[in-house]
Amino acid sequence: MQGLVVQNPFQMGYLGVKTLVASLRGQKVALVIDTGCALVTRENMAAPAMADLLYPPLEKYLK
Repeated sequence: MQGLVVQNPFQMGYLGVKTLVASLRGQKVALVIDTGCALVTRENMAAPAMADLLYPPLEKYLK
């Protein structure tokens, strides 16, 4: 395997709620929202940004 394409579930949730609130307020919202993705490789998987995507600090959010 050369790499792994991963999404950011926290960004997806954040933008989902933000879009919902905007819609409920009567604002126009985009029909398609790109939440992005990242290519994780053996070389970059230890970088903090990639490590957070692979191993999110769930205990921080589950208190």
